[in-house]
Amino acid sequence: MKANFCFDFVVRVADHDASVEKYQELFGIEPIELDPETLPDSTMRCTIFPLWDLGDRGMVFSLVSSTNPDSALSKQIEAEGEGLMLFGVDVDDAGAIVEQGRAAGVEFQTPEPIPYDYGHMVYAKPKTTSGIPLFFSTHTPGWWQKSLAGGRD
Repeated sequence: MKANFCFDFVVRVADHDASVEKYQELFGIEPIELDPETLPDSTMRCTIFPLWDLGDRGMVFSLVSSTNPDSALSKQIEAEGEGLMLFGVDVDDAGAIVEQGRAAGVEFQTPEPIPYDYGHMVYAKPKTTSGIPLFFSTHTPGWWQKSLAGGRD
């Protein structure tokens, strides 16, 4: 099994609206805020900037923050500051990547991929991936168009 392509750079930010404005000016791309109902935590905000679009797949630069000051994300921002949070890689089979990763010495946050609105994903422990916060995702058909529609079907 091989990795297909990078589909997401996730950056944690303290001031969501100011960061969206900054990156909109920097990239010259219209941002899309995802529906909180499609996110792992309903207090999370996620705005994506589509960097490339191939019709059925693409790559985004994502900004995430939380409206809950007691959330794990808010506490991470408070402790570590803003910055790269995750680097997403599309794979054909997230379960197979876990087996392949374990054989290569990579440890994962969960024993198997977890479902989310766009497919199944699994997070690698950065201490086992040279400090790179990787997550691997197997996407369901239509995931890209759903992303471009802000998480709405």
